[in-house]
Amino acid sequence: MNNESTSCVIDYPTPVVAAQKLSRPNLSSRLNVLIMSTSSQVKSLVGPQVDHDDMLEATFTDTLPKDLSKFHVAVVYVESPAGASTLLQRLVHKVPHRLLICENLTTEIAKLAVQHKVDDLLPATEVTETLHQALVNIADAVSQSQRIAPLTSIINGKAGSGATFITCCMSEVFSELTTKQLALLDADFNYPSLAHGLRFESRFTIDQAIGELEKLDEAAIRSMMTSKDTTHLIGNTPFSRLKQDAHSPQNLNKLSWKIRQAFDEVFVDMSKGLEYQTLPLLSHSSTILVVMQLSVASLRETKAMLTELRSHIDMSSKKVAVIINRFVPDQGEITLGDVQSVLGIKQTFTIGNNFALAKLRTDLGRPLESLANHKKLSAELERIVCFATEIKPDAPCKEKAGFFRRLLRSR
Repeated sequence: MNNESTSCVIDYPTPVVAAQKLSRPNLSSRLNVLIMSTSSQVKSLVGPQVDHDDMLEATFTDTLPKDLSKFHVAVVYVESPAGASTLLQRLVHKVPHRLLICENLTTEIAKLAVQHKVDDLLPATEVTETLHQALVNIADAVSQSQRIAPLTSIINGKAGSGATFITCCMSEVFSELTTKQLALLDADFNYPSLAHGLRFESRFTIDQAIGELEKLDEAAIRSMMTSKDTTHLIGNTPFSRLKQDAHSPQNLNKLSWKIRQAFDEVFVDMSKGLEYQTLPLLSHSSTILVVMQLSVASLRETKAMLTELRSHIDMSSKKVAVIINRFVPDQGEITLGDVQSVLGIKQTFTIGNNFALAKLRTDLGRPLESLANHKKLSAELERIVCFATEIKPDAPCKEKAGFFRRLLRSR
């Protein structure tokens, strides 16, 4: 492809420079932080360390809340050892992690920290350098104590490339390979169609869930999802981001974290490509699957999308692959090697161009296993699912459904 007829359309890129890493490490899990003070002095010390971090939700208060169950860590500013001791006694069995900040580190305060099993004792003069690292350590402990489901984002490099179709099919293949509980998020805020593709009747929308965000525990999260066997979906409202009361991307990110705590795996359908409201989800994705077709226009737009994405998030720790949908071997000037070179991504998968099967699957929502000649497509999708998830390619599949169960399921 690198010849005079095409090089003017798509240039081979210079080595892509990933987004620069932040000067401080990212938190591995979301933290709800209780800061026991509203004084301007404490806010000036702690505020800059917890504001503008979408992995932290901070509450400043002078009085101990009645419900402490939602907090992961309490930050206590020591004004007097006696007062701090009383407060820590009330916190020790209610909030799993505690930090102390003091102006002068005395023997009495050090003993207080040991007595109440404080995670860290931070001199006020060093809060700028030490508080964030202390929160990173706590986040690591929280993530180890509660499993957070991996998040896989399936995103169109060019609109209409087939991200929704592939998300639907991947969910079917996943449910055939394992009994793990899968959550699906339809992140198309213009005209969501994931529920139609799966023949689900979506009962709750993302906006409705975000409106009840603070009340949602694991049981509530599960009850709001539309479910069939081990697959669970939360849909979307058409053109929801055109409303004046549209929710922020940060709220969508908070909802995704709650969903990740309730299920084993999460797939997100981003059929509209790169958008402001879905950028936090991409930032926290462990796997990003970019869907495109083998054409000059699709390759050009996918390259532009990835260039923009790399300018916003660090991709170095993520598994990234390109899925070439409607692929016909040995046809056209563009090769798989060209795609890898232009996009700077080594891992590619192909989905064959079976138009009749795809039309039945998309228009009628028919399950793959009910369609003739689906085995080749299922095998292609299985390789993608195994790449994106922790399922091993040679792992034994769960027991297959019998003939009558498959017949009933396809109706």
